[in-house]
Amino acid sequence: MIVAAVGVLSSATSSAATPPAKRALHGTPPDAPQPTLVVMVLVDQLRADLLDRYGDLFTGGFKRLRDQGHSYVNASHDHAITETAVGHATLSTGVYPSRHGVIANLWYENVREEWKQVFSVDDSTVSIVGSPGRPGASPAHLMRPGFAEWLAASNPRSQIASVSGKDRGAIHMGAHTKGYVYWFDSPSGRFVTSTYYRSADPEWVTRFNTGPLQAHRADTVWSLEVPPASVGRASRDTSAAEGDGIHSFFPHRFAEEGRPEAWWMWWEATPRLDEATLQLAATAVDALNLGRDADPDFLSVSLSATDRIGHGFGPLSREQLDNLLRLDRELGQFFDQLDAKVGKGKWTMMLTADHGVLDMPEDLVARGEYGHRLTPEDIAQLNAVRSAALADGGNPGAAKIVAGLKKLKIIGDAWTREDLMKKQPTDSFAVLQKRSLFNGRYESWFSRDGVEFRFIPGVVALPRGSSHGQMYWYDRHVPMIFMGPGIAPGKDQTRAGTVDFAPTFAAILGIRYPKDLDGKVLTAVVSR
Repeated sequence: MIVAAVGVLSSATSSAATPPAKRALHGTPPDAPQPTLVVMVLVDQLRADLLDRYGDLFTGGFKRLRDQGHSYVNASHDHAITETAVGHATLSTGVYPSRHGVIANLWYENVREEWKQVFSVDDSTVSIVGSPGRPGASPAHLMRPGFAEWLAASNPRSQIASVSGKDRGAIHMGAHTKGYVYWFDSPSGRFVTSTYYRSADPEWVTRFNTGPLQAHRADTVWSLEVPPASVGRASRDTSAAEGDGIHSFFPHRFAEEGRPEAWWMWWEATPRLDEATLQLAATAVDALNLGRDADPDFLSVSLSATDRIGHGFGPLSREQLDNLLRLDRELGQFFDQLDAKVGKGKWTMMLTADHGVLDMPEDLVARGEYGHRLTPEDIAQLNAVRSAALADGGNPGAAKIVAGLKKLKIIGDAWTREDLMKKQPTDSFAVLQKRSLFNGRYESWFSRDGVEFRFIPGVVALPRGSSHGQMYWYDRHVPMIFMGPGIAPGKDQTRAGTVDFAPTFAAILGIRYPKDLDGKVLTAVVSR
């Protein structure tokens, strides 16, 4: 039996320490037969246009989704800070970060007059199962209930499983349930959970960690499998802006690029991480008999390799193209396994991403567009703005910092937190920024000074590779494809947000959900 927590903060400006309050639920059952398993597949950093760019090359899961799925082509995250933890928490809860509290992967809090860094899933009160000396992780910082909790509250016999290559990818989708929540841990070379969920691993997880997972250690070379005729669809394979600046081309060999003591860290930046994550998900379907009785179950699969490869080599790299073709194949096999184990027509899924990504600045410049990597001079200018405000009298004045930032060429705009939180902005970027503010939690360089800002489009803070985290369309535009019985295939131009996922899945199952969500039910995929 899964015990669900149904508490949330009463408002976006409540303190992080405020006890959750009860929240009303609503929902009506659909007329069509309900699926016995709903599956969420998140591909970390999968920008929506990549599925179209390489659409004719797909033959597996991506092709099936494109052919059989209902795709919202104008779907996006509608908040400013586009990071992994934020995207997962938003998809899970159906509300913006200003209400669920997970504003970034890492933020600052003022604890007893000292600034403390807080990672979105850190929890010192629990430990990693099997590693009692290691601090664990939990959804303690997530201030709203998620879809998994709504399902568990509606039917205590429903099972929840969430697996990912990252802790925050698994934990936020499992929300506050005590389900089977597992993520890959490179220091120990296994999929782990914390004592928040259970005191010992079930036998099927131990068997997977000691068997199928370890078989991956035999594969120490990542070779290019892209058909020769399609290689030119991606960027050139030799670039000082990729990888470590030296090993930027295929084949990638652990013997040349990795360190003996960190084998799994090299491995998890290859397509093998997602292959193993999908293998574990399929193992969970078998071991837990997911979807094989009348009580609907939920499986979340968050795939992380695309993000690590995108950061290292960029979204248009040959590495990313090779990864996507491999993932297409693995997803196809996974869908076939669901057909065989759960039954065709008995499961429904949605594929999306936690955020997008910016093209490599070098690729942008080659196309005649603006692309820029932050330089030491840029950083010095940013720091000088704060120093000037500080020298102008006591604590730095937020308004003075805003004025100083707006004079810099790399800054698109800046606001005081006070103005954003007290007013109802009309500027669309200010609206997105307001949705990423949570009282007592501070993310950006100037947040602790009471200031938020945005760079101009095309700016990357990394010396190589690419990144995300901004509020522009390239970081916010993600696929949103529903596939299952009763869902008509095709492309839908209707505007959709990632806050719409949770209420839509709830409506598909006919379970109750909170009345005060920011998201709405996407009626085109809910049979009535």
